[in-house]
Amino acid sequence: MFMFADHKGQHLNTLRNFLSTFLTPLVYIADLPGELAFWSGDRIRSRDELFEENQSLKDEVFILRTQLQKLVSLKAENAQLRNLLGTEQKVEGRRLVAEIINVARDPFVHEILLNKGTNHGVFLGQAVLDAYGVMGQVSQVSMLTSRVLLITDPRHAIPVRVERSGERSVALGDGQLDNVTLQYVRNTADIEVGDLLLSSGIGERFPDGYPVATVTDVTRDPGAPYAKVTAATEAHLARTGQVILIWPDQELDLTTEEPAELSEQSRSQESHSQNASQQTSDNNGGGGL
Repeated sequence: MFMFADHKGQHLNTLRNFLSTFLTPLVYIADLPGELAFWSGDRIRSRDELFEENQSLKDEVFILRTQLQKLVSLKAENAQLRNLLGTEQKVEGRRLVAEIINVARDPFVHEILLNKGTNHGVFLGQAVLDAYGVMGQVSQVSMLTSRVLLITDPRHAIPVRVERSGERSVALGDGQLDNVTLQYVRNTADIEVGDLLLSSGIGERFPDGYPVATVTDVTRDPGAPYAKVTAATEAHLARTGQVILIWPDQELDLTTEEPAELSEQSRSQESHSQNASQQTSDNNGGGGL
């Protein structure tokens, strides 16, 4: 009956439109719980994903920062190696690059341990340099490692000369990691603040001409026979990671007689220098690594 009425006169259109308008909100309301559940689940997933992504990015930043630190360290090491290579090229004769693998923990003992020993030709008393100057000498040696007594250790002495004037002296370690003091410097000696001290070659332990220290203070006491001289080491004793072990020049003629004009004072200083250099290897006992 309703179909007939609808077909003939469209009398039910108004009723159909009314019912459709009325029922549409009810349909939305009926679907709302499902929509809310879907939306909430999607939001929770998005939040978890964002949290995981954030944590992943934080981890990546941390890793990159760690890698950057390593790159900075490698850059510094490469610079040090370039400096060392430059020094190695200046060193004549046989030489060997070694790494510092340990440092004495006793603040009163200035020693380092190297990763080279008798298997590599290292010998007792061998001179050790870094890229900037003299570091010390081998005081103990085993097959694979060697211990080096630094020039700042109170037990160490090295004969030196002033580059500018040629004045000779002996540089003794004073227990500070970057200082040495000079012995047997006459009050009238030609030595000034800023003078560069080089190894003199006396005693045959350290080759001649390598930087040792730069004079930082000169105190002259008229009542004392010698001046008090302090100098800062050229070698980077606390920062160097690699060193060079050098061998003495086998062709050097050490039998040449001294020139007649050598003064008695110079002879006395040379005698002190030789004794001090020899005492270094004899008195190298003490705190270990």
